[in-house]
Amino acid sequence: MKTYSLELRHAPSKSRLNALSDNRLPAMRQRLETDADAVEWAQVEAELFAKRNRGANFRYIEAAVMELLPIGAPADADYRRIGRWVLNHEGANWRPTPTKQTA
Repeated sequence: MKTYSLELRHAPSKSRLNALSDNRLPAMRQRLETDADAVEWAQVEAELFAKRNRGANFRYIEAAVMELLPIGAPADADYRRIGRWVLNHEGANWRPTPTKQTA
């Protein structure tokens, strides 16, 4: 099983997401079998968060999904970003992290 992290942030709009202080919730962690399971888990958590929180500061919600890599993994990073869910007036949209092209 892999360990995944989910980070939720909220703001009145995408342009205000990085400008607001205290709009990031503590990261959640879950052990799951696959990336697809992690994407589904993130969608459910983001939609539950949106349902519980209304108002001007919750019009744009971003839920970033990352796989936490084991200690000593050959990668240079501690995690691998899978993508993010964005919930706004247009609905819920999945935005996968682009894969790196090697030359």
